[in-house]
Amino acid sequence: MNYAFLPDLSALAILIAILLLMRRKHPQEHTDLWLIGLLITLVESMAHIFYAPDGLPATVLHVVVVDCYLLAGLVFCWDSREHPIPAMTRMLYLVINGLPLLAINTTYGLHIFRPAPYYPWIAVGVLTAIGSSIILHRPRFSTVVHLAGWIAIGILVDHGKYRDAVYWSLSGVYAIAGIKFQKRLPTQSTGRLAIMTGFFIWSICFFVHPFIVTFRAYADIASHVWNMQKSLISIGMILVMLEQQLSCNRWLALHDELTGLPNRRAFEDQLSIALDRCRRSETTLALFMLDLDGFKQINDNFGHQAGDQMLRHVATSLRENLRGFDAMARLGGDEFTLVTCNPEATQSIEQISDRICSIIERPLLYDNQTLRVSASIGIAIFPDDAADSTRLLRIADLRMYSLKQKRTPLRHIRLDSVPSLTASGRFRSHMAGGH
Repeated sequence: MNYAFLPDLSALAILIAILLLMRRKHPQEHTDLWLIGLLITLVESMAHIFYAPDGLPATVLHVVVVDCYLLAGLVFCWDSREHPIPAMTRMLYLVINGLPLLAINTTYGLHIFRPAPYYPWIAVGVLTAIGSSIILHRPRFSTVVHLAGWIAIGILVDHGKYRDAVYWSLSGVYAIAGIKFQKRLPTQSTGRLAIMTGFFIWSICFFVHPFIVTFRAYADIASHVWNMQKSLISIGMILVMLEQQLSCNRWLALHDELTGLPNRRAFEDQLSIALDRCRRSETTLALFMLDLDGFKQINDNFGHQAGDQMLRHVATSLRENLRGFDAMARLGGDEFTLVTCNPEATQSIEQISDRICSIIERPLLYDNQTLRVSASIGIAIFPDDAADSTRLLRIADLRMYSLKQKRTPLRHIRLDSVPSLTASGRFRSHMAGGH
């Protein structure tokens, strides 16, 4: 057995173990595919230990090594980019186009060095490249590159350059994976840089391998570079997971997890920014505080899952049907709030309030039941009601709860217990409620 590979093998195994532990704590969509690809490379690294005079047959080990290279590359290509094509269709595309390459690698690994066994697989590769591209409507450029690759393999095999055909095709697979990771991962990601560097080094290693075997003096250096990129990619993937988790934590700190709307903390910042803008432009600001009527009955009669679905329904309806609002948030429970600057530029505040109510009252079909809620809305106006965000929120909240307690059938009422608007005629009521 060749124990010289044990340190690099151990380092790769430790990095994979770290990735497994992180996956358990922070499950993410792409982690499983990363792990599959790295585990395949681990098998390839383990095979090198048995390269020895008293080890396993060289042909068996060679087949394992070159096939693992290809399988890992295909897994990384599968994971490396977001696609509009369904997952099963993409898997079928990779399997169909990967099988001819796998057959060529296996043939080479078995030390078969005559063209005849390779030609049928090259023909299958060309036909599958054309057929799958037509069926899946692949871009013309991708189809041309795919066919050019198979033609190049055919030419190399015809000239007896079997090693070049196999390793240069592997170089292309890993270069494609690197390019796709470059497009998918965030531009500012440190992990992206490590992953891209690792894949491009891997691709270069495959490309120069046919030359290295003729220059044994550089074999040791090439071996160290070869093992370096595996660790580099593993570290890059760990960094990407950490960056994604940090990004998720930042998002959760400022958003309501159930509805995806900004939470109270984010809303207060948005309201302050909107107020500053209105002060500079000397325009008005309208703050709408909403509480859902009938929401408790949905929770009591249909369960909290129905209640959660209703909250998501209301949030989605508001987000998709209201435009031009400077802030929109769920403050907690069944309370929502909206802010708009210069509200009367296109329509009156009463019209905006009516529109909000009509959107909220849209029915939700849940478990073959039609569920509806309405809204009690309290409205506060800057600068007529208050000049700061804290008082605006308090006034809108008081008006909303006062309306909810009165259970008035009127959609708009006046309250004397809170400050009224001074500009008579511009907005004649401060409250809106559902029927």
